Amino acid sequence: MRSVRHGLISFTNAARHGSAAARATTSCRAKNTRDFAAWTDTPSPLYRAVFDARVEEGLAFADELHRRGVTTSRIGLDLASLWYGDLQERLHHGPAPIAGLTDRATLFCLEELARGAGMKVLYRIDHLIDERGQVEHDAAGPDAIVAAARTLGRRSEFGRAMAVLASRIQLDERWDTAAVKRTGPFSPEQKTALVSWVIA
Repeated sequence: MRSVRHGLISFTNAARHGSAAARATTSCRAKNTRDFAAWTDTPSPLYRAVFDARVEEGLAFADELHRRGVTTSRIGLDLASLWYGDLQERLHHGPAPIAGLTDRATLFCLEELARGAGMKVLYRIDHLIDERGQVEHDAAGPDAIVAAARTLGRRSEFGRAMAVLASRIQLDERWDTAAVKRTGPFSPEQKTALVSWVIA
């Protein structure tokens, strides 16, 4: 399997080998899309955040959301246990927004599973990392999300900013269908694909 250096951690492109296994109207507003750090530490509506612990950005994402009081779960090889052992039971009692910073294969699977609970992808930001460590951010979703993604630089260290963005979602407006099933589970050639997302 091909590995790409990402910061200090060697990230195995598992998306090429992964298996693809409440109708709430949702939106995200940014008070200041140019300064993630300026957003206050108000309680987050997120029920759970999932992250890829093989990469620094996933660890930073989880650390920031844990600090904000959100329960975090490390994504491993057994995604079914997380869904059927915890998330599905909670969703029987109503919509529960879930955020993540994972590979595309994980989002692909969770999107399919969430569909059965009446939930959809609110937004996604694909982070395409080349062999030099340069990052291209490609967002789909509400205007505030797309605008926020444009402020991210080409370097890494976007995990914490993505956590802040996810923590600010509001469940009171229309979601954008552009974020639904935007890509398959695989990464482009010569690039590593991570993706930040919220399902609600």
